[in-house]
Amino acid sequence: MNRNFTPRLVLFLAFLSVITFAGCNIKGFFVEPGDDPEWVDPDAQNVANADAGGAVAAGGPGAAVYTKICAGCHQANGKGVPGTYPPLAGSELLIGDPVKPTKIILHGFKGKIVRSGTTYEGLMAPWKDALSDQEIADVLNYVRTSWGNTGSNDVTADQVKQVRDETATRSTGWTEAEL
Repeated sequence: MNRNFTPRLVLFLAFLSVITFAGCNIKGFFVEPGDDPEWVDPDAQNVANADAGGAVAAGGPGAAVYTKICAGCHQANGKGVPGTYPPLAGSELLIGDPVKPTKIILHGFKGKIVRSGTTYEGLMAPWKDALSDQEIADVLNYVRTSWGNTGSNDVTADQVKQVRDETATRSTGWTEAEL
């Protein structure tokens, strides 16, 4: 074995060890106890940034459900995507009788609708198997009172359960004419 090889290998390994430990260093040679990073729940952070301006309209659990389930299509600001996903902001159907939007959330929606002069023809997925009665009530209360909507925020889980029970045999999405 070459005599110069062993000292160089030892020096290289020592240097590599120092660099490795230094990479873990925050306040000295080793990380101090209690320096663990604080976990930030990304869902909670998304809710905090849900509205276009960064503020959530005191939505509580409804805002969390909206951000997780609805915002992907209807957008964080409730304005939807023109021609693709209808807006919830300014929706007359949404702020009126809560039975209609409850039916839509439970069983979905299909077919052509016109909102504010824009035609939408698509399909909304049913959420009856994914959301509890309380989650549906929470999200309805959130969207009925967000983005300038003037609906009430008094939809209850019992009301959602009643609509769920009354429409339990439905297997397809609603059309505008059926609502």
